Amino acid sequence: MLELYYFPGSICSQKVKLVLAEKNLKWSDRLINLLTFENLQPNYIHLNPKGVVPTLVHDGKVICDSAMIIRYLDEQFPNPSLIPNELVLRKRMDAWVDLQNRFPMREVMYGNYKGIDGIVLQRSVQIKEKLIPQLMQANPELQEIYAAKLEDVKQWNQTIRDSKKIAEINAQIEPLLEQLEHQLSQTKWLCGETYSLADVVWTAILNRLNELNFSYLWKDNSQSKIARYFQCLKDRPSFQAAIQQDKMPLFMIRDGLRRIFLGF
Repeated sequence: MLELYYFPGSICSQKVKLVLAEKNLKWSDRLINLLTFENLQPNYIHLNPKGVVPTLVHDGKVICDSAMIIRYLDEQFPNPSLIPNELVLRKRMDAWVDLQNRFPMREVMYGNYKGIDGIVLQRSVQIKEKLIPQLMQANPELQEIYAAKLEDVKQWNQTIRDSKKIAEINAQIEPLLEQLEHQLSQTKWLCGETYSLADVVWTAILNRLNELNFSYLWKDNSQSKIARYFQCLKDRPSFQAAIQQDKMPLFMIRDGLRRIFLGF
């Protein structure tokens, strides 16, 4: 039995959902509302000590990191395989997955969303910084875990409130895409002629950059290989299942806005 703890709209959750869709696997959804801070509550922290989504539970085995989850799913359910057979292509896949993992996409999102979305996201991080010390005091057995989380949140909050730092991070996007463009000028997919886990993770990244209006970096270039590539990604049935249908239920929106703006 596969259970996925996730939040609709989470990039890392979408990566896992793309793999589940590509492999046509059945799974049970376990919604975690980040807007009401369910991910910080002790019962979830016991499941995922980093307090993030997604978390996969497979017949009682818990896997927490999205990069580990997608590899685990391919190992456990190898048909169709999303990992190349050739060693050189596997290394290339690992490099592309690692590249997007190291890029501060969280800060890009929280620093660039505008309007009500931007207000909600930034306010949620501010509330986390106040909430975690309370949870630490109420749950002394989890003090070390909460202390690490608090340090991360403080840094996160500081970064997204600093327009200069966000501008510096934004400036890294175009060089990142230039690497992607170079690879796609040589191969159809990132690891040759076969769709792989590298394409899975970049589906979620490119889609979010598109939502954040960074798509001018490839749409304004008629020769852009990224434009063709992104369209190919969107044409896959997995994109509709994992991303287009990834809508937040109204009760989660309602409860989240009440928690963030009214405090309960």
